[in-house]
Parts: sequence; C-alpha cells; structure tokens
Amino acid sequence: MIYCRFVLQKAGSIGRFTSPTSVRDFHTMPRILAIVRDWFQNYRYFSRATICIQGLVFSHSFATHAIVSILITYLTTMWKYPHAQIAVVVMNVQDGVLDIMVIILAHIPRTYIGLFRVIATTNASYIIGLLLLWLSAEYMSEGTASRVFYGAMVLITLGEAGRWAALREFLDEQYSREQNHAERTYDENKDKKDALWMLPWFLGAVIPPFLFKTTWQQIFMISTIAMGVSYLGFLLGFPYYFTYNMTNTEQGQDARPEEVNHLEQAPRVPEQTRSGNVWRLINILRKDERFLIEALAIWLAFLLAYSVVKAAGSTFFFQQMDNLDNPFDNYDPAVYFNVFASFSKYLISFLWNLIPRKWKPSRLRIWCGMACVVLCCLVASQVESHRLNTTSNRSIFWLVPQFFLLGVMEGLAMFGMIDFLVDRVSEGDKVMVAYYGSHTTVLIIGIGKILVGLSVLAFRGSWFDDNDLDTSHLDKYYRALTILTSVVFFFHCCIAFYYYTREELQDETPSSVTIEMVNQNQPQIDPSPHNPDNAFTETLDDRVGLSYLLGQFVGQ
Repeated sequence: MIYCRFVLQKAGSIGRFTSPTSVRDFHTMPRILAIVRDWFQNYRYFSRATICIQGLVFSHSFATHAIVSILITYLTTMWKYPHAQIAVVVMNVQDGVLDIMVIILAHIPRTYIGLFRVIATTNASYIIGLLLLWLSAEYMSEGTASRVFYGAMVLITLGEAGRWAALREFLDEQYSREQNHAERTYDENKDKKDALWMLPWFLGAVIPPFLFKTTWQQIFMISTIAMGVSYLGFLLGFPYYFTYNMTNTEQGQDARPEEVNHLEQAPRVPEQTRSGNVWRLINILRKDERFLIEALAIWLAFLLAYSVVKAAGSTFFFQQMDNLDNPFDNYDPAVYFNVFASFSKYLISFLWNLIPRKWKPSRLRIWCGMACVVLCCLVASQVESHRLNTTSNRSIFWLVPQFFLLGVMEGLAMFGMIDFLVDRVSEGDKVMVAYYGSHTTVLIIGIGKILVGLSVLAFRGSWFDDNDLDTSHLDKYYRALTILTSVVFFFHCCIAFYYYTREELQDETPSSVTIEMVNQNQPQIDPSPHNPDNAFTETLDDRVGLSYLLGQFVGQ
C-alpha cells in the first residue's frame, strides 16, 4: 500500500511579526543616533589601495560634473546656430553608445584581461580625450576644433564606460579582500562599499560650482591635470592591489605582486563576482518565468519612458537656459543645475535607505521613480509653456523643479531596479546580479537614448528648429512625453500589482510541501487513533487543511 507523508516546511513564519517593543525602540532618539553614528563610521576607512582608487573616483566626478554631463552647452556655444539640434543628436547618440559600451567592457575583465587593465586602458584614453579638448579649444580654429571634438568624444566615451564597468567593482573588491568579508552578507557590506564610492564622488562634485568665471579652456586644462595626477597615483598603488590572475581561473587564485610582503599572508576571500557575467544573469532570469517576465516589463518601461526623459534632461533642459534670465552674470548655470540634479539623486537614495526594509519593497521604489518620470515631463511642459507665453518673470529658477525630479527619478527608479533584481536571487549571486543587473539596465537606457537622437533627427525642421528654440515646439514635445510616460507608467503599475498579488497569495499558502513516497512492500499502517502517523495527519489537518494538501498532491 502506498501512502503519503506530508511534511510542512514553513520558513520564517515565526519572525514575520515584530514585537511592539522593537517598533517603539525604532522611533526613539538612541535609534536615530545609532543610524547617524553608523553612517559616519561607514566613511571612516582608509587603506593604501582604496585611497589610490578613490583619488581616481574624485577626478572622474570632477570631470563629469564640470564637463562631460554639460557638453551640450559647449557644443551650442562652439557651433551656435544653425546646428543646435545636431548637437542634441550628437550628445544623445554619444550617451547611448557610452551606456552600451558599459556592459561590453564589464564582460571583458572577468573573461580576458582583468579589472586593473581595463581601468588603466580606458582612463588613459579618457585623459587623451580631455587633452584634445583642451588643445582644440585653446590653440585651434573653430572649424578644426569641431572636427577634433569627435575624436576626443570617442576617447572620453571609452573612459566613461570603463569607469562604470570596472572602477566601482575594483574598489569594492579591494575593500572586501582587505577586510576578509567572506562570511558577511551582501546587505552587511553594501553600506560600507557605497560610502567608499560616495565620499570621493561627492567631493569631486562639490568643487565645480566654486570655479567662478572660468572659461571652457581653463576647465579642460584643470580636468586634464586632475585626471593625469590621479591616474598616476592609481598606477603607483598597484603594489597594494589584490589582482585577479586570469591564468588561474579554474582554481580561483588571487595574484598579488611579489614585492608586497605584508599582503602575502592575507587570507584569500572568495569573490562572488568571479564566476559572474551577463550570461549567468540571463540564466538566472530564465529559471523563474515570473521573475523574467516582470524584469522584462520593467526594462521595457525604462526603454520607453525613463530613457526618453533622461535624454531630454541631458540636452533640452540645458538648452532652455539660453532663453531664460540668468541673474548670475559671467557664470554658467548649467554646472549648478547639473550638480543639483546629482545631489538630489543621492539625497533621495540616502533618505530611502533610512526607511526600514519591510516598509520599502523594491517594486514601490521603482513605482515612485516612474511616477517622478511622469511628473518631470509634466513640469517641463508647463515651464516651457510659461516661457513661451510670457515676456516677464522668465527667471532661470523656473527650471529647478524639473532638474530636481530628474535626479529623484534616477535615485528611485535606477537604484530600485537593482534592488528588485538583488532581492530575488540567492545570497551567492547578489553581488554579481547587482553589477550586471545595473549594466543591463544601463544598456536598455542607452538604446532608448539612441532612438531619441534618431527621432530628433527625423523631426528636425518640423518640431525641432535649428534657428530658434522658441519655434521648436518644445512644449508640444514635452506634452507628448507626458502622455507616453503616463501610458507606460499605467502599464508598469498593472504588471507590478499583478505580480505583487501573486506573491501575496503565495505567501499565505505553505511555502513548500515535501511528499515522501513509501514502498508498497512496507506493512500497512494501523488506522487506530494511537498511530503516530495518524496523530501527525490530524495535527497537519488542523493547521492548513488536509484537503488542501491532498489537492496539491493530486495536482502534481
């Protein structure tokens, strides 16, 4: 006789509820002080390896906020009319190519040459690109400078892609191996690693707004020198780095310079990202059909809505400044607005992280980010309509809300997508998914930016006028984006709500039921009340219902 033994395994049911005391303690002042103390302690870490890398991060942040993110203003100044919309196309295509190159360069290090070589090569091209911009702006004619610009942008794009593909991962790797965090979880290491990156990035972003009355030539020169000095410091720090020996891939061994004796006895820390690449991320997504479908739906929203607004924020938002009143004479307002958007992105991310984890699901963060995408388009259309329909009160500060929302939507949607992917994989894959999930999302955004650039080129002369921004129907373009992003936002909400309800129903049912089949040759079980198996079945029936379990078994 065949009989079934049902064993209910409900994991985590006891710890689902929080005691009133713990909830009350969270709102007390000691808890707040503990959060602030932990936040400051995250920034108190120094080592010879991380300092050399952080110097390079600092210079990258300075060059990004002072030059790269606002190159559209340099192009419109250098080319002037009638090439304003061509400048928009060039910048959108350049940003899109940069985003696509990130995932390509991210796949190369672990497969062929290693992180250090990728960083060294791409930063060398970055410095040469900045040098070409400086020399062309200082010593070449306008026609020659415009031709040199394209070559410089290729090198700068390669350097920017190398930073996002390898530099952050290399810094995280050095910290993990110095601290021997083999047994620590992803969440335990995340705050400290974020702090190691954010401190130099913040300091590099603070400096550009204080460079008063500097010309483009001077900014190019300062950025080139800063990048050159930090790059030299990065190379000099090589003896202190833990590097990955690609010849020992199978054994997973760490290669260190032989001349560094004090690191020779350091314990080897297994690196979770070592075996990770984009193909492994795809395989993880394919194992769970619901996870894959929801991830694709969110990426589609990034393609159709997020990337479009992001492309407008790096081009048209800055062009609007030329037709508004600037109260600060001899100062470029683009730098201030760019830094303001960047600060708002990290500020909202910091505030979001202060919320207890159980109150901030990743879907909610993405939902809030997509809502900000719609609001950003709506505010931009209203500001542009106000600019066109009034001759007074045309202050440049009317652009503050849309730049603020531009930063907030990135801090919520982009980081929320990373959290969404990380929360749904095992602990051993979280680090890999965080890197390559971010790179894949950036790839989707890059494709969207290229499509935006091509659409601007296609509608050039009808909606986008090279000669005058006032006749470019930019207000209608923003209204069209508002409608598009609203439709995408509604679609995203439907998908997110559907899968959220599915997970809620799944959480209410037993998490797993183990069915043990017993051989027919075993003796029959006595159905008496004193039989242990009968007692177990009765207890199980009281908890979840025997009919439900039998239905599950028959369904299988």
